[in-house]
Amino acid sequence: MPAADREAIAAHLDRFELSGALVSAMASWLHDPIGGNSEASAVAHDLADRGVVACWTAVPATAGELDSLSGLVERALDDGVAAFRIHPASHGYSPGLLDELYEALEANRLPLCVDAAELSWPELGAIATRHPELPIVLSTLGYRKLRELWAALDGHPNVHVDLVDFAAHQGAEWLAENDLADRLLFATGLGVRDPGESIVRLAWSGLDDPTVRRVGFGNASRLFRLGARP
Repeated sequence: MPAADREAIAAHLDRFELSGALVSAMASWLHDPIGGNSEASAVAHDLADRGVVACWTAVPATAGELDSLSGLVERALDDGVAAFRIHPASHGYSPGLLDELYEALEANRLPLCVDAAELSWPELGAIATRHPELPIVLSTLGYRKLRELWAALDGHPNVHVDLVDFAAHQGAEWLAENDLADRLLFATGLGVRDPGESIVRLAWSGLDDPTVRRVGFGNASRLFRLGARP
């Protein structure tokens, strides 16, 4: 998101009666991977009373850009960051170059968020297997991916998926029927997707009210430790 979007995010929370948000900077994806993190934190600090928390972006340590991934995680913890995001396909590197990041996130139980298009299913499985205590949230799954998603979820209890572009017909109900509702998180994808997609998917699902509350807030609150943050 642009740095000037504080008002837009606040209006988004008001319009859809949302109790919080996890925010990343569009600049961290499309322009300056590390520099954009300060934009996300600035918005999170300004809207902390609205339940907004920052999600930083990481890239492999490279001279002149980033000296240490573990150091980046330490700075993020000091700043109250709730999660990290990676864009390996967009930024042109192998996810295997981030082992230092995964280890630091796993040690601190900070979730890792990644869009499905940014890495392959074998790469996702390798990360989840090598770092079983690292929560991983897969986003923008798209359509006709439930078989691959099932393999990822069934084999790795640390893998989760959110509702951004979760386009499978009755996919949320299918997860709940297979005792996987605890792995599904509500998210709108504001800035990239129409937030109405995720809202309608959850509101018009066949899930019972306790499960809707779990998906709508409970799972994210637990995963991002929102109750433990100011």
